[in-house]
Amino acid sequence: MGNNFEPAELDYVTYLMVTSGLVEDVGNAFTSLTGYTKSDFCNKQISEVMHLLFGFYFDLENCEASSRFLFKKSYEAIEVQITVWQMERDDCKLYLFQKVPNFILDSELSFVNKLVKDNDKGVGLYSCPDFRLLRANQKYFEYMQEACNSKGNLVSLCLDEIVPDYCGSKTERLWLNSCGNGDAVCLKEQRTITENGEVRYWNESITPISEIGKVKYMIAIHEDVTENTRKRMYLEERNAELKKSIEMKDEMLMLISHEMKTPLSIITSSIQTVELTCKNELSDKVQKYLNKIKQNSYRQLKLVNNILDNTRVNAGLFKMNRTSVDIILLTKTIIESISVFAERKNIKISFSSMISKAIIQADVDIYERILLNLLSNAVKFTPEGKSIEVNIYRMVLKGNPQICIQVKDYGIGIPNDQKEYIFERFGRANQLVARHSEGTGIGLYLVKMLVSLLEGEIKVESKEGIGSTFTLMFPFVKTNSVEPTGIDQPNERLITASAIEFSDIYYGA
Repeated sequence: MGNNFEPAELDYVTYLMVTSGLVEDVGNAFTSLTGYTKSDFCNKQISEVMHLLFGFYFDLENCEASSRFLFKKSYEAIEVQITVWQMERDDCKLYLFQKVPNFILDSELSFVNKLVKDNDKGVGLYSCPDFRLLRANQKYFEYMQEACNSKGNLVSLCLDEIVPDYCGSKTERLWLNSCGNGDAVCLKEQRTITENGEVRYWNESITPISEIGKVKYMIAIHEDVTENTRKRMYLEERNAELKKSIEMKDEMLMLISHEMKTPLSIITSSIQTVELTCKNELSDKVQKYLNKIKQNSYRQLKLVNNILDNTRVNAGLFKMNRTSVDIILLTKTIIESISVFAERKNIKISFSSMISKAIIQADVDIYERILLNLLSNAVKFTPEGKSIEVNIYRMVLKGNPQICIQVKDYGIGIPNDQKEYIFERFGRANQLVARHSEGTGIGLYLVKMLVSLLEGEIKVESKEGIGSTFTLMFPFVKTNSVEPTGIDQPNERLITASAIEFSDIYYGA
């Protein structure tokens, strides 16, 4: 049965009258709502008009009744409900439009409107699930123009009409997933190119907005981060150049150190040969000079060894040989090997352990290097007549058993403002360095790296004028080995290693 509206009634109805598929008449209320005039639509196909109003054509008679987003002539989006009335004439239909209240789109106070208007970021509001652009600010159009080479007004277009190669792309999957699970998505430093060829970078966030438990809108926000990104890229580039420069310097140092080590080894070997073969023929004066040559040769060897080990560790070339070691016996033996150097300064070294035996997995040579360095520093900075204490004990740290080796001196100590620097490369407490205790500042840096290789930690506590305490902590991992590797008394290799480590300490001779 057909329906008729009186002319007076049509004045208050938002409608399009369609006859045989052509728009015959447009109500005044419709022109007020949409901003279009009668001449814009009259005598045009309804499919063309619907596409203009909604961004696409849909057959109302074969679609489920629901609200849809209509775009005014000004490109402002509003939500409307559409109903089709069959008039008495079979070929005449009345399309009725009723505006649906929508706080997101209508209210000037809604957070979406404030985001779009009061923001220096690009903001775009899309409908779901078709991802049709409902509203955006100029900054957003600017981004889309650069990112997608899109011209003109994009409002009412879907993403597949804006983004090239959208179907099957990463962009499509990202939007579909976000719409489906309701999770926000953040993308960092999206790259675009302006018409002038300038590269710009943007951070992008996509946030779903739900109504009645279903995602209805998606907000895309783009922030121009070009300046910060360029700064970061510049710093990364400079850092890469610096890293490469350091690697080249380390390679050069390693090469030079290798070249220096060979003649130094020959010099020290020659001195030992002279002392062995001509021992009874050397005068005290000649022996004194030989001792000075030997000490300074050892001093150079210490520097060369530190540089080589430093570069090997940094390059990941330092080889380890883990064996079962009685850490108590090894520590005691190392202390005995350096007692002669402590006695020259009238310094007493005491050793105590709360446990009699502790067999762990460790590298003997690495542990010797670590402990000799700490002991030489303790002797170097401890005044004559004072003492050094070495203690070993067990403790539990975060539920894990640890073996702790503590080297405590009563020397000049380290100022509070310099403790954090002593483990840095070439770092040292400069004002405390005197002629009798010179150093390069790479010893403790190397020690820290070697301790890390053994999966341990090193800590320092110090008070200026009172002394310093260095504590080594290694995981106490029991081993089934019955015969641990180690030495129960100083051998020639350990004695030579001790002499090299203590070579930069002058005793006034």
